Amino acid sequence: MDDQANSLSMPRCPAGKRELRFGLAILLCSVFLWNCILYAGFSLGFSLGALAVMGCSLWYLWSSGCRFDRYSAALLVFGGLIAAGFARSSDNFVKFVMLVFLLFAVNLSFCLAAGQNRRSPNGLMSVLDAPRALFSLGTGNLRAAAQGLNDARKDAEAAGKKGGAAALGLFIAVPVAAVLIFLLMRADAAFEGLMGLLPEMDWAEPVWSSLLGGFAAWVLYSRGLGLRYTQKTENKGRTFRGISAVTINTILGAVCLVYCVYLLSQLAYLGGGFSGILPEVYTLAQYARRGFFEMAWLSAINLGLMCFAMALVEQKEKAPGLTKGFCLFLGMITLFLIAAASAKMLLYIGSFGLTRLRVLTEVVMVWLAVTTVLVCVWLFRPGFPYMKAVVITALALGTLVFWVDVDTQVARYNVRSYQEGQLETVDMEHLGSLGYGAIPYLEELTRDGNPEIAKAATDILTHQYRRTQDFRDWNYSKAAAEKILERYPIQTEQAEVLPG
Repeated sequence: MDDQANSLSMPRCPAGKRELRFGLAILLCSVFLWNCILYAGFSLGFSLGALAVMGCSLWYLWSSGCRFDRYSAALLVFGGLIAAGFARSSDNFVKFVMLVFLLFAVNLSFCLAAGQNRRSPNGLMSVLDAPRALFSLGTGNLRAAAQGLNDARKDAEAAGKKGGAAALGLFIAVPVAAVLIFLLMRADAAFEGLMGLLPEMDWAEPVWSSLLGGFAAWVLYSRGLGLRYTQKTENKGRTFRGISAVTINTILGAVCLVYCVYLLSQLAYLGGGFSGILPEVYTLAQYARRGFFEMAWLSAINLGLMCFAMALVEQKEKAPGLTKGFCLFLGMITLFLIAAASAKMLLYIGSFGLTRLRVLTEVVMVWLAVTTVLVCVWLFRPGFPYMKAVVITALALGTLVFWVDVDTQVARYNVRSYQEGQLETVDMEHLGSLGYGAIPYLEELTRDGNPEIAKAATDILTHQYRRTQDFRDWNYSKAAAEKILERYPIQTEQAEVLPG
Protein backbone atom coordinates (compact mmCIF):
# COMPACT_ATOMS: atom_id res chain seq x y z
CA MET A 1 0.00 0.00 0.00
CA ASP A 2 2.82 2.39 0.89
CA ASP A 3 4.57 1.80 -2.45
CA GLN A 4 1.32 2.36 -4.31
CA ALA A 5 0.64 5.55 -2.33
CA ASN A 6 4.15 6.85 -3.03
CA SER A 7 3.73 6.06 -6.71
CA LEU A 8 0.45 8.00 -6.86
CA SER A 9 1.96 10.97 -4.99
CA MET A 10 4.84 11.38 -7.44
CA PRO A 11 4.47 14.37 -9.77
CA ARG A 12 3.30 13.34 -13.21
CA CYS A 13 2.32 15.03 -16.45
CA PRO A 14 -0.59 13.21 -18.19
CA ALA A 15 0.28 11.69 -21.56
CA GLY A 16 -2.65 11.40 -23.94
CA LYS A 17 -2.71 10.96 -27.71
CA ARG A 18 -1.67 14.57 -28.30
CA GLU A 19 1.33 14.17 -25.99
CA LEU A 20 2.40 10.93 -27.66
CA ARG A 21 2.25 12.54 -31.10
CA PHE A 22 4.17 15.50 -29.77
CA GLY A 23 6.76 13.23 -28.16
CA LEU A 24 7.31 11.23 -31.35
CA ALA A 25 7.60 14.36 -33.50
CA ILE A 26 9.97 16.12 -31.10
CA LEU A 27 12.12 12.96 -30.85
CA LEU A 28 12.56 12.67 -34.62
CA CYS A 29 13.26 16.39 -35.01
CA SER A 30 15.74 16.46 -32.11
CA VAL A 31 17.71 13.48 -33.42
CA PHE A 32 17.93 15.16 -36.84
CA LEU A 33 18.92 18.47 -35.22
CA TRP A 34 21.73 16.94 -33.19
CA ASN A 35 22.92 14.91 -36.16
CA CYS A 36 23.29 18.17 -38.08
CA ILE A 37 25.06 19.90 -35.18
CA LEU A 38 27.55 17.06 -34.68
CA TYR A 39 28.30 16.22 -38.31
CA ALA A 40 27.49 19.34 -40.32
CA GLY A 41 27.77 22.28 -37.93
CA PHE A 42 25.38 25.20 -37.74
CA SER A 43 24.23 25.54 -41.33
CA LEU A 44 21.11 24.65 -43.34
CA GLY A 45 20.55 21.38 -41.49
CA PHE A 46 20.56 23.17 -38.16
CA SER A 47 18.12 25.79 -39.50
CA LEU A 48 15.71 23.10 -40.67
CA GLY A 49 16.01 21.13 -37.43
CA ALA A 50 15.58 24.18 -35.21
CA LEU A 51 12.53 25.36 -37.17
CA ALA A 52 11.06 21.85 -37.00
CA VAL A 53 11.55 21.69 -33.21
CA MET A 54 9.97 25.13 -32.84
CA GLY A 55 7.07 24.04 -35.05
CA CYS A 56 6.41 20.93 -32.98
CA SER A 57 6.32 22.90 -29.73
CA LEU A 58 4.17 25.60 -31.31
CA TRP A 59 1.67 23.02 -32.57
CA TYR A 60 1.43 21.33 -29.17
CA LEU A 61 0.96 24.56 -27.21
CA TRP A 62 -1.51 26.00 -29.71
CA SER A 63 -3.59 22.79 -29.80
CA SER A 64 -3.54 22.82 -25.99
CA GLY A 65 -5.20 26.22 -25.88
CA CYS A 66 -2.19 28.53 -25.49
CA ARG A 67 -2.46 31.80 -27.38
CA PHE A 68 0.14 34.38 -28.36
CA ASP A 69 -0.24 38.11 -27.94
CA ARG A 70 1.63 40.57 -30.15
CA TYR A 71 4.75 40.57 -27.98
CA SER A 72 5.09 36.80 -27.63
CA ALA A 73 4.28 36.36 -31.34
CA ALA A 74 6.99 38.90 -32.24
CA LEU A 75 9.49 37.00 -30.09
CA LEU A 76 8.63 33.77 -31.92
CA VAL A 77 8.91 35.43 -35.34
CA PHE A 78 12.36 36.77 -34.50
CA GLY A 79 13.28 33.31 -33.24
CA GLY A 80 12.29 31.85 -36.61
CA LEU A 81 14.27 34.50 -38.51
CA ILE A 82 17.33 33.84 -36.37
CA ALA A 83 17.02 30.07 -36.85
CA ALA A 84 16.83 30.54 -40.62
CA GLY A 85 19.84 32.87 -40.50
CA PHE A 86 22.18 29.97 -39.71
CA ALA A 87 21.87 28.98 -43.37
CA ARG A 88 22.94 32.48 -44.40
CA SER A 89 25.94 33.51 -42.32
CA SER A 90 29.32 31.76 -42.05
CA ASP A 91 30.55 33.76 -39.06
CA ASN A 92 31.03 31.31 -36.18
CA PHE A 93 31.28 33.94 -33.43
CA VAL A 94 28.08 35.67 -34.54
CA LYS A 95 26.39 32.26 -34.80
CA PHE A 96 27.25 31.53 -31.17
CA VAL A 97 25.77 34.86 -30.03
CA MET A 98 22.66 34.34 -32.15
CA LEU A 99 22.20 30.83 -30.74
CA VAL A 100 21.83 32.46 -27.30
CA PHE A 101 19.36 34.96 -28.81
CA LEU A 102 17.41 32.10 -30.39
CA LEU A 103 17.07 30.16 -27.13
CA PHE A 104 16.08 33.32 -25.27
CA ALA A 105 13.43 34.48 -27.77
CA VAL A 106 11.74 31.10 -28.23
CA ASN A 107 11.65 30.13 -24.56
CA LEU A 108 10.37 33.53 -23.45
CA SER A 109 7.70 33.44 -26.17
CA PHE A 110 6.44 30.00 -25.13
CA CYS A 111 6.53 30.92 -21.44
CA LEU A 112 4.41 34.03 -22.04
CA ALA A 113 1.98 32.22 -24.35
CA ALA A 114 1.40 29.49 -21.76
CA GLY A 115 0.92 32.05 -18.98
CA GLN A 116 3.79 30.56 -16.99
CA ASN A 117 5.74 33.79 -16.58
CA ARG A 118 6.43 34.76 -12.97
CA ARG A 119 7.06 38.42 -13.77
CA SER A 120 5.41 41.15 -15.78
CA PRO A 121 6.71 41.07 -19.39
CA ASN A 122 7.33 44.81 -19.10
CA GLY A 123 9.56 44.48 -16.03
CA LEU A 124 13.35 44.49 -15.97
CA MET A 125 13.48 40.96 -14.49
CA SER A 126 11.12 39.49 -17.12
CA VAL A 127 14.16 38.18 -19.00
CA LEU A 128 14.51 35.52 -16.28
CA ASP A 129 11.33 33.83 -17.52
CA ALA A 130 13.21 32.57 -20.59
CA PRO A 131 15.58 30.29 -18.61
CA ARG A 132 12.61 29.36 -16.39
CA ALA A 133 10.85 27.81 -19.39
CA LEU A 134 13.86 25.72 -20.36
CA PHE A 135 15.28 24.75 -16.97
CA SER A 136 12.53 24.97 -14.36
CA LEU A 137 9.69 23.79 -16.61
CA GLY A 138 11.91 21.64 -18.87
CA THR A 139 14.59 19.82 -16.92
CA GLY A 140 12.54 20.29 -13.74
CA ASN A 141 9.72 18.14 -15.17
CA LEU A 142 11.77 15.24 -16.58
CA ARG A 143 10.57 12.84 -13.89
CA ALA A 144 6.95 14.02 -14.11
CA ALA A 145 6.98 13.51 -17.88
CA ALA A 146 8.46 10.02 -17.46
CA GLN A 147 5.78 9.15 -14.89
CA GLY A 148 3.09 10.29 -17.32
CA LEU A 149 4.50 8.10 -20.10
CA ASN A 150 4.68 5.14 -17.70
CA ASP A 151 1.03 5.69 -16.75
CA ALA A 152 0.12 5.77 -20.44
CA ARG A 153 1.94 2.47 -20.95
CA LYS A 154 0.07 0.85 -18.06
CA ASP A 155 -3.25 2.17 -19.32
CA ALA A 156 -2.50 0.82 -22.82
CA GLU A 157 -1.65 -2.60 -21.42
CA ALA A 158 -4.75 -2.64 -19.20
CA ALA A 159 -6.92 -1.77 -22.19
CA GLY A 160 -5.29 -4.49 -24.28
CA LYS A 161 -3.68 -1.94 -26.62
CA LYS A 162 -0.42 -3.76 -27.04
CA GLY A 163 0.56 -1.63 -30.02
CA GLY A 164 0.71 1.54 -27.93
CA ALA A 165 2.72 -0.13 -25.20
CA ALA A 166 5.09 -1.60 -27.79
CA ALA A 167 5.55 1.81 -29.43
CA LEU A 168 6.57 3.34 -26.10
CA GLY A 169 9.02 0.51 -25.54
CA LEU A 170 10.43 0.97 -29.03
CA PHE A 171 11.18 4.64 -28.44
CA ILE A 172 13.26 3.67 -25.41
CA ALA A 173 14.88 0.63 -27.03
CA VAL A 174 16.24 2.36 -30.15
CA PRO A 175 18.87 4.60 -28.48
CA VAL A 176 19.77 1.83 -26.00
CA ALA A 177 20.27 -0.69 -28.83
CA ALA A 178 22.41 1.81 -30.75
CA VAL A 179 24.74 2.20 -27.76
CA LEU A 180 24.97 -1.57 -27.22
CA ILE A 181 25.80 -2.23 -30.88
CA PHE A 182 28.53 0.41 -30.83
CA LEU A 183 30.14 -0.98 -27.65
CA LEU A 184 29.91 -4.61 -28.80
CA MET A 185 31.63 -3.73 -32.08
CA ARG A 186 34.45 -2.16 -30.10
CA ALA A 187 34.73 -5.16 -27.78
CA ASP A 188 34.42 -8.10 -30.19
CA ALA A 189 36.04 -8.46 -33.62
CA ALA A 190 33.63 -11.24 -34.68
CA PHE A 191 30.60 -9.08 -33.98
CA GLU A 192 32.26 -6.19 -35.76
CA GLY A 193 32.77 -8.44 -38.77
CA LEU A 194 29.12 -9.47 -38.65
CA MET A 195 28.00 -5.85 -38.60
CA GLY A 196 30.43 -5.23 -41.44
CA LEU A 197 28.15 -7.32 -43.67
CA LEU A 198 25.61 -4.53 -43.40
CA PRO A 199 25.89 -1.51 -45.69
CA GLU A 200 28.99 0.48 -44.76
CA MET A 201 28.30 3.34 -42.34
CA ASP A 202 29.82 5.20 -39.45
CA TRP A 203 28.06 3.70 -36.43
CA ALA A 204 29.22 6.54 -34.20
CA GLU A 205 26.96 8.94 -36.11
CA PRO A 206 23.59 7.28 -35.33
CA VAL A 207 24.71 6.46 -31.78
CA TRP A 208 25.66 9.99 -30.79
CA SER A 209 22.77 11.52 -32.73
CA SER A 210 20.32 9.22 -30.95
CA LEU A 211 21.82 9.78 -27.51
CA LEU A 212 22.04 13.56 -27.61
CA GLY A 213 18.88 13.93 -29.69
CA GLY A 214 16.97 11.65 -27.36
CA PHE A 215 18.02 13.60 -24.28
CA ALA A 216 17.20 16.92 -25.96
CA ALA A 217 13.79 15.51 -26.98
CA TRP A 218 13.12 14.46 -23.41
CA VAL A 219 13.88 17.99 -22.16
CA LEU A 220 11.78 19.62 -24.91
CA TYR A 221 8.92 17.17 -24.34
CA SER A 222 9.06 17.90 -20.61
CA ARG A 223 9.15 21.63 -21.32
CA GLY A 224 6.00 21.36 -23.45
CA LEU A 225 4.14 19.41 -20.78
CA GLY A 226 5.49 21.65 -18.04
CA LEU A 227 4.22 24.74 -19.84
CA ARG A 228 0.80 23.15 -20.11
CA TYR A 229 0.34 21.32 -16.82
CA THR A 230 2.41 23.20 -14.22
CA GLN A 231 0.16 25.05 -11.84
CA LYS A 232 0.26 28.74 -12.66
CA THR A 233 1.33 30.63 -9.59
CA GLU A 234 2.68 34.09 -9.11
CA ASN A 235 5.86 34.77 -7.21
CA LYS A 236 4.50 35.71 -3.80
CA GLY A 237 7.44 37.02 -1.90
CA ARG A 238 7.37 39.71 0.77
CA THR A 239 6.27 43.05 -0.58
CA PHE A 240 9.29 45.24 -1.16
CA ARG A 241 8.52 48.75 0.02
CA GLY A 242 11.58 50.27 -1.60
CA ILE A 243 14.59 52.20 -0.40
CA SER A 244 14.18 55.68 1.00
CA ALA A 245 14.04 58.34 -1.72
CA VAL A 246 16.57 60.36 0.30
CA THR A 247 19.10 57.52 0.05
CA ILE A 248 18.53 56.98 -3.66
CA ASN A 249 18.65 60.70 -4.45
CA THR A 250 21.85 61.13 -2.43
CA ILE A 251 23.53 58.39 -4.49
CA LEU A 252 22.25 59.79 -7.78
CA GLY A 253 23.12 63.35 -6.80
CA ALA A 254 26.70 62.38 -5.99
CA VAL A 255 27.04 60.56 -9.32
CA CYS A 256 25.58 63.50 -11.23
CA LEU A 257 27.94 65.92 -9.46
CA VAL A 258 30.94 63.80 -10.46
CA TYR A 259 29.72 63.87 -14.07
CA CYS A 260 29.32 67.64 -13.99
CA VAL A 261 32.91 68.11 -12.82
CA TYR A 262 34.13 65.51 -15.29
CA LEU A 263 32.37 67.15 -18.22
CA LEU A 264 33.74 70.57 -17.38
CA SER A 265 37.31 69.32 -17.04
CA GLN A 266 37.27 66.95 -20.01
CA LEU A 267 34.93 68.65 -22.46
CA ALA A 268 37.60 69.18 -25.10
CA TYR A 269 38.81 65.59 -24.71
CA LEU A 270 35.30 64.15 -24.95
CA GLY A 271 34.36 66.32 -27.89
CA GLY A 272 37.55 65.57 -29.73
CA GLY A 273 35.96 62.57 -31.31
CA PHE A 274 33.54 64.85 -33.16
CA SER A 275 36.17 67.29 -34.46
CA GLY A 276 39.03 64.87 -35.06
CA ILE A 277 41.26 66.63 -32.49
CA LEU A 278 44.02 64.25 -31.40
CA PRO A 279 45.69 64.84 -28.00
CA GLU A 280 49.48 65.00 -28.33
CA VAL A 281 50.09 62.17 -25.84
CA TYR A 282 48.07 59.65 -27.87
CA THR A 283 48.49 57.88 -31.15
CA LEU A 284 45.27 57.64 -33.17
CA ALA A 285 44.84 53.97 -32.25
CA GLN A 286 45.37 54.60 -28.51
CA TYR A 287 43.07 57.63 -28.51
CA ALA A 288 40.15 55.97 -30.26
CA ARG A 289 40.40 52.60 -28.53
CA ARG A 290 40.78 53.97 -24.99
CA GLY A 291 38.08 56.57 -25.41
CA PHE A 292 35.62 54.09 -26.85
CA PHE A 293 35.79 51.42 -24.19
CA GLU A 294 35.87 53.92 -21.31
CA MET A 295 32.68 55.55 -22.55
CA ALA A 296 31.01 52.25 -23.40
CA TRP A 297 31.43 51.04 -19.82
CA LEU A 298 30.26 54.37 -18.41
CA SER A 299 27.16 54.23 -20.62
CA ALA A 300 26.27 50.74 -19.44
CA ILE A 301 26.81 51.67 -15.78
CA ASN A 302 24.66 54.80 -16.11
CA LEU A 303 21.86 52.84 -17.72
CA GLY A 304 21.97 50.29 -14.92
CA LEU A 305 21.86 53.05 -12.29
CA MET A 306 18.79 54.58 -13.92
CA CYS A 307 16.90 51.29 -14.04
CA PHE A 308 17.75 50.16 -10.52
CA ALA A 309 17.10 53.59 -8.99
CA MET A 310 13.59 53.67 -10.46
CA ALA A 311 13.00 50.05 -9.43
CA LEU A 312 14.29 50.42 -5.85
CA VAL A 313 13.18 53.90 -4.82
CA GLU A 314 10.31 54.10 -2.36
CA GLN A 315 7.15 55.06 -4.22
CA LYS A 316 3.96 56.18 -2.49
CA GLU A 317 1.90 57.10 -5.50
CA LYS A 318 4.63 57.60 -8.05
CA ALA A 319 8.37 57.98 -8.20
CA PRO A 320 9.72 61.21 -6.65
CA GLY A 321 10.27 64.02 -9.13
CA LEU A 322 13.85 64.61 -7.96
CA THR A 323 14.71 60.96 -8.65
CA LYS A 324 13.29 61.26 -12.14
CA GLY A 325 15.27 64.43 -12.70
CA PHE A 326 18.56 62.83 -11.66
CA CYS A 327 17.83 59.80 -13.85
CA LEU A 328 17.01 62.03 -16.82
CA PHE A 329 20.30 63.86 -16.36
CA LEU A 330 22.13 60.51 -16.34
CA GLY A 331 20.25 59.56 -19.50
CA MET A 332 21.38 62.71 -21.29
CA ILE A 333 24.97 62.16 -20.16
CA THR A 334 24.76 58.56 -21.37
CA LEU A 335 23.57 59.63 -24.83
CA PHE A 336 26.42 62.12 -25.05
CA LEU A 337 28.97 59.48 -24.03
CA ILE A 338 27.58 57.03 -26.58
CA ALA A 339 27.74 59.66 -29.34
CA ALA A 340 31.32 60.60 -28.42
CA ALA A 341 32.40 56.97 -28.20
CA SER A 342 30.85 56.18 -31.58
CA ALA A 343 32.56 59.21 -33.09
CA LYS A 344 35.90 57.98 -31.79
CA MET A 345 35.29 54.52 -33.20
CA LEU A 346 34.31 55.96 -36.59
CA LEU A 347 37.56 57.95 -36.54
CA TYR A 348 39.44 54.72 -35.89
CA ILE A 349 37.54 52.85 -38.62
CA GLY A 350 38.23 55.61 -41.12
CA SER A 351 41.97 55.21 -40.57
CA PHE A 352 42.34 51.47 -40.09
CA GLY A 353 39.22 49.87 -41.60
CA LEU A 354 36.57 47.56 -40.21
CA THR A 355 36.88 44.40 -38.14
CA ARG A 356 34.20 42.09 -36.82
CA LEU A 357 34.74 43.40 -33.28
CA ARG A 358 34.40 47.03 -34.34
CA VAL A 359 31.12 46.33 -36.10
CA LEU A 360 29.64 44.41 -33.17
CA THR A 361 30.69 46.99 -30.59
CA GLU A 362 29.07 49.74 -32.66
CA VAL A 363 25.87 47.69 -32.84
CA VAL A 364 25.92 47.32 -29.04
CA MET A 365 26.34 51.09 -28.70
CA VAL A 366 23.33 51.66 -30.95
CA TRP A 367 21.31 49.30 -28.75
CA LEU A 368 22.48 51.14 -25.60
CA ALA A 369 21.43 54.46 -27.14
CA VAL A 370 17.96 53.19 -28.07
CA THR A 371 17.57 51.59 -24.64
CA THR A 372 18.55 54.84 -22.92
CA VAL A 373 15.91 56.77 -24.89
CA LEU A 374 13.27 54.16 -24.04
CA VAL A 375 14.13 54.29 -20.33
CA CYS A 376 13.96 58.11 -20.39
CA VAL A 377 10.45 57.90 -21.86
CA TRP A 378 9.49 55.36 -19.18
CA LEU A 379 10.63 57.80 -16.44
CA PHE A 380 7.72 60.09 -17.19
CA ARG A 381 5.27 57.54 -18.62
CA PRO A 382 5.22 54.62 -16.14
CA GLY A 383 2.87 52.60 -18.35
CA PHE A 384 5.23 52.72 -21.33
CA PRO A 385 6.29 49.13 -22.25
CA TYR A 386 10.00 49.96 -22.26
CA MET A 387 11.27 46.44 -21.52
CA LYS A 388 9.34 44.89 -24.39
CA ALA A 389 10.79 47.53 -26.70
CA VAL A 390 14.31 46.91 -25.35
CA VAL A 391 14.07 43.16 -26.01
CA ILE A 392 12.55 43.59 -29.47
CA THR A 393 15.26 46.15 -30.39
CA ALA A 394 18.01 43.74 -29.34
CA LEU A 395 16.47 40.90 -31.37
CA ALA A 396 15.91 43.16 -34.40
CA LEU A 397 19.52 44.40 -34.38
CA GLY A 398 20.83 40.88 -33.88
CA THR A 399 18.72 39.52 -36.73
CA LEU A 400 19.86 42.34 -39.02
CA VAL A 401 23.53 41.72 -38.21
CA PHE A 402 23.02 37.98 -38.76
CA TRP A 403 21.39 38.30 -42.17
CA VAL A 404 23.67 40.95 -43.64
CA ASP A 405 26.66 38.76 -42.61
CA VAL A 406 29.31 40.75 -40.73
CA ASP A 407 32.22 39.10 -42.57
CA THR A 408 30.81 40.12 -45.94
CA GLN A 409 30.32 43.72 -44.87
CA VAL A 410 33.77 43.97 -43.28
CA ALA A 411 35.49 42.58 -46.38
CA ARG A 412 33.46 44.82 -48.72
CA TYR A 413 34.23 47.98 -46.74
CA ASN A 414 37.95 47.31 -46.38
CA VAL A 415 38.51 46.33 -50.00
CA ARG A 416 36.41 49.18 -51.39
CA SER A 417 38.10 51.73 -49.10
CA TYR A 418 41.51 50.47 -50.18
CA GLN A 419 40.62 50.56 -53.87
CA GLU A 420 39.24 54.10 -53.54
CA GLY A 421 42.33 55.31 -51.69
CA GLN A 422 40.69 55.90 -48.31
CA LEU A 423 42.92 53.23 -46.74
CA GLU A 424 46.63 53.10 -47.51
CA THR A 425 46.68 49.31 -47.41
CA VAL A 426 44.44 46.37 -46.57
CA ASP A 427 45.02 43.90 -43.76
CA MET A 428 45.32 40.62 -45.66
CA GLU A 429 45.80 38.57 -42.50
CA HIS A 430 42.49 39.82 -41.14
CA LEU A 431 40.70 39.23 -44.46
CA GLY A 432 42.02 35.68 -44.47
CA SER A 433 40.57 35.09 -41.00
CA LEU A 434 37.05 35.99 -42.11
CA GLY A 435 34.51 33.44 -43.30
CA TYR A 436 33.27 32.59 -46.76
CA GLY A 437 31.60 35.98 -47.10
CA ALA A 438 35.01 37.56 -47.76
CA ILE A 439 35.82 35.32 -50.76
CA PRO A 440 34.35 37.55 -53.53
CA TYR A 441 36.39 40.52 -52.32
CA LEU A 442 39.55 38.48 -51.90
CA GLU A 443 39.20 37.49 -55.55
CA GLU A 444 39.08 41.16 -56.52
CA LEU A 445 42.43 41.64 -54.79
CA THR A 446 44.06 38.89 -56.89
CA ARG A 447 44.06 41.46 -59.72
CA ASP A 448 45.40 44.29 -57.56
CA GLY A 449 48.24 46.44 -58.89
CA ASN A 450 50.31 45.70 -55.79
CA PRO A 451 51.92 42.29 -56.51
CA GLU A 452 52.31 41.48 -52.79
CA ILE A 453 48.61 41.97 -52.09
CA ALA A 454 47.62 40.07 -55.24
CA LYS A 455 49.85 37.13 -54.26
CA ALA A 456 48.57 37.13 -50.67
CA ALA A 457 44.96 37.07 -51.89
CA THR A 458 45.70 34.19 -54.28
CA ASP A 459 47.45 32.23 -51.54
CA ILE A 460 44.45 32.61 -49.24
CA LEU A 461 42.06 31.38 -51.92
CA THR A 462 44.19 28.34 -52.77
CA HIS A 463 44.93 27.30 -49.20
CA GLN A 464 41.62 27.74 -47.36
CA TYR A 465 38.74 25.79 -48.81
CA ARG A 466 36.50 22.79 -48.25
CA ARG A 467 33.46 21.58 -50.13
CA THR A 468 29.90 21.25 -48.92
CA GLN A 469 29.29 17.60 -47.98
CA ASP A 470 25.50 17.50 -48.30
CA PHE A 471 22.42 19.64 -47.75
CA ARG A 472 22.96 19.69 -43.97
CA ASP A 473 26.26 21.49 -44.46
CA TRP A 474 24.94 23.95 -47.06
CA ASN A 475 25.34 27.62 -46.37
CA TYR A 476 24.55 30.57 -48.63
CA SER A 477 27.92 32.28 -48.11
CA LYS A 478 29.75 29.00 -48.65
CA ALA A 479 27.78 28.11 -51.76
CA ALA A 480 28.52 31.51 -53.30
CA ALA A 481 32.20 31.14 -52.42
CA GLU A 482 32.44 27.66 -53.98
CA LYS A 483 31.68 29.03 -57.44
CA ILE A 484 34.65 31.36 -57.12
CA LEU A 485 36.99 28.87 -55.45
CA GLU A 486 36.52 26.35 -58.25
CA ARG A 487 38.91 28.59 -60.19
CA TYR A 488 41.51 28.32 -57.43
CA PRO A 489 42.23 24.61 -56.78
CA ILE A 490 44.06 23.63 -53.62
CA GLN A 491 47.80 23.59 -54.24
CA THR A 492 49.09 22.13 -50.97
CA GLU A 493 48.19 19.15 -48.84
CA GLN A 494 47.88 21.26 -45.69
CA ALA A 495 44.83 23.25 -46.72
CA GLU A 496 43.21 25.18 -43.92
CA VAL A 497 39.49 25.30 -43.36
CA LEU A 498 37.58 28.55 -43.51
CA PRO A 499 35.46 29.22 -40.43
CA GLY A 500 31.85 28.41 -41.20
